[in-house]
Amino acid sequence: MTSVFLTRRALLSGGTLLGIGALLAACGQQANNEASASASSTAAPSETASASAAVSESPSASATPRVTRGYSGNSKAPDGEYRKADEYGPAQNVQEPRKEPAQYPETEQGLYRMMKDWVVAHNYAIQTGNCSYAFKYVTEDAEEYEFYLYIQGLYQRGGWTVDGLDSYQPEGPLIYDEAKKMYRMLHRRFWSTVMYVESNGHLDMQANTDTSDDTFYFLFTYSDGYWKIAGSKTEEELQNEK
Repeated sequence: MTSVFLTRRALLSGGTLLGIGALLAACGQQANNEASASASSTAAPSETASASAAVSESPSASATPRVTRGYSGNSKAPDGEYRKADEYGPAQNVQEPRKEPAQYPETEQGLYRMMKDWVVAHNYAIQTGNCSYAFKYVTEDAEEYEFYLYIQGLYQRGGWTVDGLDSYQPEGPLIYDEAKKMYRMLHRRFWSTVMYVESNGHLDMQANTDTSDDTFYFLFTYSDGYWKIAGSKTEEELQNEK
């Protein structure tokens, strides 16, 4: 199943794509910068809406153009100074999440607290490629788990993510499904744009131009004091299951 975090993003307009060549040229100037990651065979999930481009090859260029990851802002940030990702490289000095998920009560308030912790771990993964914290908040069969595998592979291949940070707002009560032994709660997701930069020059640029799919149900499990995200469903998907 393709990750919900990838499929619920709309395609950027054609006009926006005019800036891709300039962005890739800027990325290519970082070839002498450090921090290039090792290659990985991890493949990205299929996309239903994406925009891609490749670096133009000159006669002397190699058959496989690459974008070398450098420093955001075109320089190494001082220790402790947060710097967001851009065309030059990934975010720097991102605040680290808590090392282990906390135990919270089996109540709405407990769920809110877990979700707050998870969003920090989730956005940390997007900005750094380190998904070890975020994995602990989701089950292995959840779409979110697949998304983290993609992000992890992207950074291992030498790519990175620009923007794409998420925030969430609960919009309904916590509901328990006795038959499935699972909770659900309606949430609204807030995001604007995201760009996935591949080391071979491929770009996947998306913008939230259609907000009709930004509201959906998160599914949750609860065991031994720990909440976990077990996936997500739209209202239509839930109705079709009945």
